[in-house]
Amino acid sequence: MVLSSPAQAYAAMDGAEIGVEVYLPSAFAEFLPQNANDLVRRLPGFQVNEGDQVRGLSGAQGNVLINGRRPPPRSGSLGARLNTIRVEDVVRLELIEAGARDVDMQGYPLLLNLVLRDQTARRINGRIEIEPRENGGDEIQLGLGGSVTNSRFSLEGNLEVYDEALIAYEDVRSANADNPTARLTPDRNTTMSRREAQGSATLPFAGGQTLILSGAFDRYANSQRPTAEEVESGAALQETNEYENTDVSFGAEYSAPLGDNMDLRAVITRREGENENSASLREDGSISRSTSGNETAETATRATVRWRLNEAWTVEGGATWAVNTLDGTSSATIDGVVQDVDGSTASVEETRTAGLAVVTWTPRPDISAHFGGRIEQFSLNSSNAPGELSLTDVVPRADLTWNLPMDWVLRLSAEREVGQLPLGLFLAETNLDNALNTAGAATLEPERDWTYRAELEHRFGERGLIRLAAQRREIENPISRVLTTGGDVTSANISAETIDTLESAFEFDLGRLGMGDLFVDGIAVVRQSERIDPLQGFVRETSGHQDYTIEIGLRQEFAGGKYVLGLELEKDAPSTHYWLTQIRHEDRGLEARINGEWRHSDRWRTGFWTRLPETVREEREIFDGVRTPDASPVLNNTIERENGTFVSLWTEYELRDEVHLRLNVRTGRSREAFTEVFDVDGTALDYADVDVDNVPSFNIRVRWNR
Repeated sequence: MVLSSPAQAYAAMDGAEIGVEVYLPSAFAEFLPQNANDLVRRLPGFQVNEGDQVRGLSGAQGNVLINGRRPPPRSGSLGARLNTIRVEDVVRLELIEAGARDVDMQGYPLLLNLVLRDQTARRINGRIEIEPRENGGDEIQLGLGGSVTNSRFSLEGNLEVYDEALIAYEDVRSANADNPTARLTPDRNTTMSRREAQGSATLPFAGGQTLILSGAFDRYANSQRPTAEEVESGAALQETNEYENTDVSFGAEYSAPLGDNMDLRAVITRREGENENSASLREDGSISRSTSGNETAETATRATVRWRLNEAWTVEGGATWAVNTLDGTSSATIDGVVQDVDGSTASVEETRTAGLAVVTWTPRPDISAHFGGRIEQFSLNSSNAPGELSLTDVVPRADLTWNLPMDWVLRLSAEREVGQLPLGLFLAETNLDNALNTAGAATLEPERDWTYRAELEHRFGERGLIRLAAQRREIENPISRVLTTGGDVTSANISAETIDTLESAFEFDLGRLGMGDLFVDGIAVVRQSERIDPLQGFVRETSGHQDYTIEIGLRQEFAGGKYVLGLELEKDAPSTHYWLTQIRHEDRGLEARINGEWRHSDRWRTGFWTRLPETVREEREIFDGVRTPDASPVLNNTIERENGTFVSLWTEYELRDEVHLRLNVRTGRSREAFTEVFDVDGTALDYADVDVDNVPSFNIRVRWNR
């Protein structure tokens, strides 16, 4: 990678396209990017949206284009795909405002187009990463990708392997009404593994027709068990958890011109998933166990025709169809007693059919507006409820993008949305920690909301940004847990909720103001929310609501960029989490991170990354079972964790062209924690603490491109 001056790194110039901002990879060189994802994460004011792949009008396939096209459907996650693109292959990054180009925005106000250099006929890239740890744990990552391109077809694929084994040291744990003690979790052997593969084939035909076939495989497994030493010592609490999830998917996309100003695009996708998990909890001589498993499937199609009437008007129309299914079972025993819970066997089928249309109006290059929506028919069949639930929704959307003088952009939007229904809520589950059963939902409606947003943005210089935004979201029927007549809980639609957000973001190169090579960025978010608590009936904010979030980053370069020093600060307002059996008040301390880098030469760099100590304090109100309208807490549990300093030292050298060796030493992070239990009168009942040392590790990584 070649370092450059700010003037070189930012590609804006006289005669540049209105509504298109261009950034070169060299603008992000100080962050040592290795793939396209590293570049995109640093792009000012832009966040990747994976999209819903097919269903609906808005955001069908995410907000990232690669060489002007969206990635093939069902070819793996967008983040995984960006990880496979070498930073050396990225020519530039283009942020495209609505109406700036003849491109299907799919409801997004801003798209990112990654322009890649021409690929060779054959390409292969790989990565090997190994990290042994002082306590015997280790981490191994392997990656292999490649492509073949010629005039008749284009093939590409990628394989990722991840394995990790470590000891998760003891930690404090929440008290509950049945165990009014200061509880500790013992040391646990933890293993995690992932196998992920994606591939696609692009077949061009005569007349501009293109067929893209794609597929993906993803398997993730996680296991936690008490260590042999903890079992032999007879630890008061011993817990095991086993989880495995597998997803297989494929897709086909066909596109063809239907004339000089009309295009057809059709997509069909299929996904099949399988999930298995089991858990056991041994505490105070009692043993509880739970298991669950389900198989899911989704088949979806989408066909649209886009007609460019003239330079000012574009019309798009089409239809979508999708069917989602789940078949699952669950079982549990609490201290030897078999739990009889509604919905322990569930079979669910959700079908959606929609007709959609949108009109794009671009009266002049600096103004673009979209008007449209869809009419959607929804039907649900559940083994937990008799009959079929059938609904019809009208889902409109309107947005305006106006490129104002002095490079300011105004965006206004109003959108009605009908959410995807989480079918897993129809299957019963049991929480062993508090012996709580959650019945499978009998019937649910998808969440519906209106979102209104106004945004004013200004981009300038090398990644300079000022953004002010206001948003209001009105959710008509959110889904939450409610009480059943039998004393259990289940998922159901509840009364309305509103969430208001004010946001400001900035990124400045203060060198323009004569302050040397100093760069500063930050974000400030203010929130307000309101809903009725579905268990106790009082008005409250959204669970986990934070009144504000403030982040600020500073980066100073010295000696013409040879040395770099950075500081990142983050502070969140205290938050309250409303859980079924407790209310948790959380206050996180100031998070601070320091990083630095020494650029010895174009091929060799050395640096460090440090996370400073931080404190997290929780005050938990514990109820005797599920919170009910007239219930009061029976215990109060204070938990505090003090996390020590974490330091990472690294050096990376380019052994030969596009072959990089990186060595990294990490100290790990120490932790001190305590838990204290009080009765309702404030009398201390029990106390326990833990002190966990650092676990140093050594990381070696080799990556290559050919």
